[in-house]
Amino acid sequence: MRIDWSAAEQFLAYADGEATLDAVWGHPAYDVVRSHAELLGRDLSRSDVARALEGEETTFSGVGTLDGNREQVAAVLDHVRANEGAWTGEIERQLARITPDADRSEVDVYLGIGYSLGVGLEPGAYLNLAAPLFLDRPREVLYAAIHESSHVVYERFHHSRSELGPEDFETREGQERVFDTVFHTEAYATYTPLALRRTDGNLGSRDHPMHEDYRVLSEPERLGKLVAEYDSVRESLKSEALDRETFIRSLFGGSRLPYRVGCALLERIEETRGVEAVREAFYLDSTDFYERYDPLLDEYRGCT
Repeated sequence: MRIDWSAAEQFLAYADGEATLDAVWGHPAYDVVRSHAELLGRDLSRSDVARALEGEETTFSGVGTLDGNREQVAAVLDHVRANEGAWTGEIERQLARITPDADRSEVDVYLGIGYSLGVGLEPGAYLNLAAPLFLDRPREVLYAAIHESSHVVYERFHHSRSELGPEDFETREGQERVFDTVFHTEAYATYTPLALRRTDGNLGSRDHPMHEDYRVLSEPERLGKLVAEYDSVRESLKSEALDRETFIRSLFGGSRLPYRVGCALLERIEETRGVEAVREAFYLDSTDFYERYDPLLDEYRGCT
């Protein structure tokens, strides 16, 4: 387990005119970013980085306010450096609780600037230190690192990135596979930091989508509505493909169904069958996971 902040340092040097765009673009952290963008069919180029730094809205994004937040970004970076040893140990402990038998060796958590809040694929995890959530509360970097590291471990076993591509977002059969896979991996990524968040007393205290993922766990009526929406998406996919934007929203948009319903489902599994069942379910095929455990969501069906 390693936290590597050199990409963030390099990006700041680039913003100061002390490093080249080529140096930023060639950093392994941005290999993870490019792979994620490619999976979702997003066009991402070197010029997007330069234009984003100038304040344009591009696929890279997330850096337009860097000038105004420069001191905050530096403070977050200092906070991570000061806590590196404790945090790498905590990430390892939380991953080991949920996936004790998975390959957790040499997981790289890259800290950079730009793109989305965080992504995780087989080559490593990436976090955007300029994300407002991190600037407001640096400990959120730790929770996000656990979340994205869970994706890394998931990909090492399931290799879904190599089995899915942008074309799967267009057909009914492909969308079913994508929905099952995203539901499975985001369920685990959201659930893995839950125990630490509870210990810290940090569940849904801020107005942010990631905090809403946890706040709904204590609101059965809201969960009932989310499960109804989740059921509706699955029912629709039995007969036809959704248009691409609608499908993307069902995965990552407002309701964040894989995160919220998925996390609630794993909580039900642990409550009713124990943590060992949660551990074993990690290795199931994503469709088998859905078919085996979906009935546990009946707890919330009819709660609206």
